[in-house]
Formats: sequence, C-alpha cells, structure tokens
Amino acid sequence: VNAREINDMMTSEDGRLMVITREGADNRKNGLVIATLENPLHPKVVGEFTDGVTAGVHSAYVYTQPKYGTHVYLTNDGTGALHILDLKDPAHPRQVAVWKTPRSDAGRMLHDIDVRDGLLYASYWNDGLVILDIGNGIKGGSPSNPQFVSQYKYDLDALYKQVEAVDGPGYIRGTHTAWRHNNYVFIADEVFAQSDIAKLFEKQSARAYGRLQVLDVSDILHPKSVAFYEPEFGGVHNVWVAGDTLYMGAYNAGFRAFDISGELRGDLRAQQREITHVNPSDPKGFIPNTTMTWGVVVKNGLAYVNDFNTGLFIIRIEPKPAIVP
Repeated sequence: VNAREINDMMTSEDGRLMVITREGADNRKNGLVIATLENPLHPKVVGEFTDGVTAGVHSAYVYTQPKYGTHVYLTNDGTGALHILDLKDPAHPRQVAVWKTPRSDAGRMLHDIDVRDGLLYASYWNDGLVILDIGNGIKGGSPSNPQFVSQYKYDLDALYKQVEAVDGPGYIRGTHTAWRHNNYVFIADEVFAQSDIAKLFEKQSARAYGRLQVLDVSDILHPKSVAFYEPEFGGVHNVWVAGDTLYMGAYNAGFRAFDISGELRGDLRAQQREITHVNPSDPKGFIPNTTMTWGVVVKNGLAYVNDFNTGLFIIRIEPKPAIVP
C-alpha cells in the first residue's frame, strides 16, 4: 500500500478482515486500508478510508458486537479525534461517529485505543485515559453514539519533572497506551527529552523515561491509581496481558514480565513482582549492544519481542515449576 509508515494493523476476531494504518503516503492521503483474508497468505485490498484523516492514522482497533456488527475505531493524527467506521461492507467503510475531548485540535492527541466488553479505553495523551461506552450499556452508548463514562487525568509535568533536570529543557510526555484486565487498567506513558527525540530521528542511541500506572476501575465511574512500575533506566511502551502476567516492551529496559496476580498496590518493582527480563541487544545490531524495545505479543507460550536496533526476538515462557512440599 502507499505508505512510508505502517504503524498498526489488526484483524477482526473471525480473521476475515485486516485493517492497516497509514502515515506518510506520498500523495498525502493516509487514513486506513482494509483487506480481506480469505487466503491469509495473500491479503486482498478491498477498500480504504481517508475522509478527514489524511493527516495520518496512528492506531486502530477492530471490534465486533453481536448487536452492532464489526466496527473499527481509529485515531486521527491531525485533530486527535476518535473516528468510528462501520465495516459491514469492507469495500465501502462508513463513518458513523466522531468523538473528541474538549480542547483545540492543535493541543489534542489520541494515541492508542483498547476495547473490552463494550467499553473503549482511549489513551488521550494530555487528557489522560478516557473511557467511553460503545455498547456496554452503562451509559446507553453504541458505536454510532459513543457516551462518556469517566476520565483519569493527572499532572504529567509534575510526574516527569526530573526529565528536564537530567536532560535539559523540553520533552514530550503523555498517556500512550492502555490495557484493561479484570478490575484494573494498565496505562503506560511515553516520555522523551527533546534532546533524545532528536537522537532518535538521527538514528542514535537515546534514553526513554516513563511510568506504568495501575488504575483500579472496580468503580468504573471513578478510576483511581493504586500501583505503578518505573524502570531504573528506560521507559515503558507497549504492554500485553495474558493470564496473571503482564509483558512489556520497556525501551532501554528491554523486555519485562511481571506477576500481576492478586491485589495490586504500591511500587511493583520494589515488591519484586518482576518474573524475568531480557535485553534484546546484539553486537551486530543497528546500534550495537543497545536496547530499544518497542513491544511484545504473546501467543502459545512464546513472547514475540520487537526491538528498534536488533529486530525480532522470540522468547519461550516456561511454566512456573510446581512447588512440592
């Protein structure tokens, strides 16, 4: 497809459709590309959506509800709005709703989307975590009529004031991603000093910052932060939860896996909940012996870990040994 950068892709739950996000198309028409997967080895492009999102789409989430059918929820790089498309006819996706936080387009950024049980968890950068009802029923929402449920907004400048103290003035910071699991939502912040952003674009070694917060959403109308994890050196980026384990790509801190069973409170690193970690670095890496881990996907006991400098690592997760009295 015409894109310099494909940042995200996802299939429908039944494996019949795939959506691909575009940024940097040479004709400046980015947006979303839709493909069918009757033959998974040969995806067939059948449609696209660019109306209002030509500035680029960073992330998208495909979600099916028996009552409403299959929709894709996507971010708008230009305005920070959430766009919702009906995929009943994949060749002709139809926009059914647009939702955005109450601030100017210039100051709004929607980075990532997670959907569980009819609730949408939007990582809204400066506006924190926003939860919408898109079919759960708690606020009477639907894909064509998303309804605000709650928001967790926090003082990012105060939380990361040490970044400027270490690396000088200017930095980016915001709520980057979210993952709902049981009565918790895990949110991760992306944080870089301005000097390190420049190094990233120049393909040099850079340092990330950031914290993973654990929000208790047992009262969905009033989310509250109850626990956190912050690496000694490095940041937090994309997460994956399977069973009682949270897996993370933690930039300079590499690949991390944590026990999240039971009640979560306080500093997870200090509680020694970390199960294992791997630094995916290599002398033959693009930047030798340097870790910059993006994220992880877990399937059938394997963790697929991708790193900026060293490519793909596949890590086998061994079962916990039985304790014999």
